[in-house]
Amino acid sequence: MKIAPMGKVRNDFAKYLAAAEEEPVFITKNGKITAVIEHIEDRDIEDYLLERNPRFRALLDKVKRERKSMPLAAYRKSRGI
Repeated sequence: MKIAPMGKVRNDFAKYLAAAEEEPVFITKNGKITAVIEHIEDRDIEDYLLERNPRFRALLDKVKRERKSMPLAAYRKSRGI
C-alpha cells in the first residue's frame, strides 16, 4: 500500500498509475485519505461496477434475508452428492 499527497500524484500521475499495478495507491488531501487508485483488468470492470451499485447491493441483501441458510451436508444430501 502506498500513500501519496494529491499534489505529487497530480504532478506525476503516470508513475502512480504504474505503481497501482502492484498495490493500491491511497491519495491524501490535507493529510486525509480521500481517494485510491487500483489496477483493474478489463474482464473485472463489470464485477467492480456491480459490487458498488447500491441497487444491486440492496437486491443481494434482500435475497440473503429471504433465504434460509443450509448446512453443507444438507445441501450435498439434497443434491445427491
